[in-house]
Amino acid sequence: MIASILLTLLLGTHSEAATNLVSNPNFDRADATGKAPAGYELTGNARWAWCGYSDEITTKGISLNGFDAKGSSAGSVSQLVTGIQPKNGKWLKFRFRGRAEDGFTVGNDLVGMKMGFYSNGGTNYLDSGQRLIYREILKDRKDFAVNGNDGKNGATAWRSYEFEEMLPFAEVDAVKLTVEFKNGNATQNKFSSFYITDFSLQQSAKSSDGRVAPTAKQSAQVSPESTAGMLPLGGRWFYRPAQGESVPIDTAGHLSGDLNVTEANSARLFYQDERLENPFAGNMTAWLRKGNLDVNRQLVNEDRYLTDNVTITFNASGYMALHVRNIPNHPTAKFPDTVGTQGYNPSYIQEHNDTYYLPVNPVKNPNAVAMTDRDANGALNMGPVGLAVNGVVFYNPYDANMVDASNIMDRCCGHPSPDNRYHYHKYPICVNTPFVDKGESHSPIIGFALDGFPVYGPYERSGEMAKDDKERPLNAFNAHFDDVRGWHYHVTPGKFPYIIGGYMGNRPQRSR
Repeated sequence: MIASILLTLLLGTHSEAATNLVSNPNFDRADATGKAPAGYELTGNARWAWCGYSDEITTKGISLNGFDAKGSSAGSVSQLVTGIQPKNGKWLKFRFRGRAEDGFTVGNDLVGMKMGFYSNGGTNYLDSGQRLIYREILKDRKDFAVNGNDGKNGATAWRSYEFEEMLPFAEVDAVKLTVEFKNGNATQNKFSSFYITDFSLQQSAKSSDGRVAPTAKQSAQVSPESTAGMLPLGGRWFYRPAQGESVPIDTAGHLSGDLNVTEANSARLFYQDERLENPFAGNMTAWLRKGNLDVNRQLVNEDRYLTDNVTITFNASGYMALHVRNIPNHPTAKFPDTVGTQGYNPSYIQEHNDTYYLPVNPVKNPNAVAMTDRDANGALNMGPVGLAVNGVVFYNPYDANMVDASNIMDRCCGHPSPDNRYHYHKYPICVNTPFVDKGESHSPIIGFALDGFPVYGPYERSGEMAKDDKERPLNAFNAHFDDVRGWHYHVTPGKFPYIIGGYMGNRPQRSR
């Protein structure tokens, strides 16, 4: 008999969505002086600033300026986070969102993230760890230059930077988070800043990259994480219910009714490849900004927080229904753009109310056909062809005149269409992913095509993009197969068709 029952599976120590332990993470609140962000310490060439230009919608943050008339600059931003309790997990993940302007340069690679460990409420220093990130900035400049307009400046976009470290001592009860640079040697003051916002510190029982404590035994070969105790949703999808959570299942332990996923429980929704990922965690909310249009096409006069920018419903039908409002959760240009900095785009970013149905277990269609030149065969429709994990849709590579559309984007690789739908034609470098893509291994999932197959970032392995892979070259769909992930797509920065070249699976159904 089908019934909704209380699942009392052995859930172990797995926690709910990780809490951000940072105070004032978006740098929007001022301290008592009104000249600096509350909770932070700034040194040297670091200032509280609006992290964008007059034609952009972004947030407040910190500008680390690499120019100094004397020939060498330095600066830092830091916050002491107290209340750390080892019982909540041995691993700490420090993440921020940053954008290095073209003119930001330093000597000796000295741009880094630090975690300083303290006891006695932050008064007794114990140890520290550091990760230098300047080479990552340089790597992005090299790898993604062609991802920008006219094939250049593609790396001057917002990227996530991450540093994960294990608590070194049981006495640690405070951590000082710092982003700093030294030996700044920018040659001019203009375009010489490294902008920083969205500080985050999360504590967990397990590392995100499979590392273990030195005292723990680690197998010689890392195998996919176990899904024991999880509810299978079909294909590679699993859900870990909270203690006492009521989920509709049948007597065989399969889902028999609707399972709704929002930001509140997104960390319990997993996709399995070489690891268990939470592709939608941290991506299901957004701000509808002043100057955008709401769902009724009315101009928005005040920023409004959308708790349901993305929601997902799984049921026994074999499909997952993604309801999206299609509002980007990252900085954008200001649209309409009548000046021309974003390509003379007269459209707005508008809130929508769309539902897309994706198969949870996609199957390759042996009769699938990829696009011919200018999509003359109609293999890939105009309009949405997939969704990023933040609910913003992917489009095919062409605009309405069947001309390559990749050169009229904002810094985060998106723009609105004539129906005011913000979308991506190419790799959306600003999209947050479960683990930061440093180009050191296979990229994480950034979204899904409407046929259900996943879309991964650009890298196939350390130092090599999938577009350059000779061992398993991408086919005309921008896809290939491996034993860990099965069939999957890759974005190809600077190389047509950029996201997907056609549907490998069955052509999707879409409901508005």
